[in-house]
Amino acid sequence: MSKKMMLLALAAVSAVMFVLPAAASANWGVTPGNAKFTGSGGSGSLFAAGEPTITCAGPNTGTGQYDGSGTTGSATLHFTKCTAEFLGITVPCSTKTTEPESETISTSGTFHNVTITGGKRGTLFTAATTVIKCKNIANTITVTGSIIGEVDAPAGCPVVTKTLETTFLVSGGSQVHKTTDGHATEYDLSATTAGGSAVTGALQATAKDTFTEPSEVTIDCNTP
Repeated sequence: MSKKMMLLALAAVSAVMFVLPAAASANWGVTPGNAKFTGSGGSGSLFAAGEPTITCAGPNTGTGQYDGSGTTGSATLHFTKCTAEFLGITVPCSTKTTEPESETISTSGTFHNVTITGGKRGTLFTAATTVIKCKNIANTITVTGSIIGEVDAPAGCPVVTKTLETTFLVSGGSQVHKTTDGHATEYDLSATTAGGSAVTGALQATAKDTFTEPSEVTIDCNTP
């Protein structure tokens, strides 16, 4: 190997070694990597700039499964008793656009374990396009985008646990956590009322996930 090729090879190895610690610290993992869970939560609220707040009193539930990696997976969310107030009148809202009086909002999406400010564990959830209709209101609301929640419990790491608790926080009409640690990309929700322009959206909610298959998992701190 020529001296030039040797220097290039060493540079490439050095670059990889420099990147690996940052990539490893970006995630936390669950073992086994295909664990399944069910979720439950209290009241949740969907905010959109200039629009009435949609509140789902609950019970709010969900199901999910990791895809084998222990860091990513898919989930479905189901909110109940969802209403909004228009001009002083409370009306039911639903993703069942032909029957909004059902007061149910359902969505699905993918999630990624991430690290947020200060090295805290978080979850990045990217929802499928979700269309909501409120009774007696002509226009639908389409919600897209991603949100980041902060893992509240368990606090320790590594740890064996039966549950995982996460809070999605809102301040000033937008998510408190918008970026992952060390990255500039911002994640947020976008809400568009039919005939209008997209505005910033946000979800205030809590989730307690209970692992079902198996009933206990190991959470580690440094998964590549």
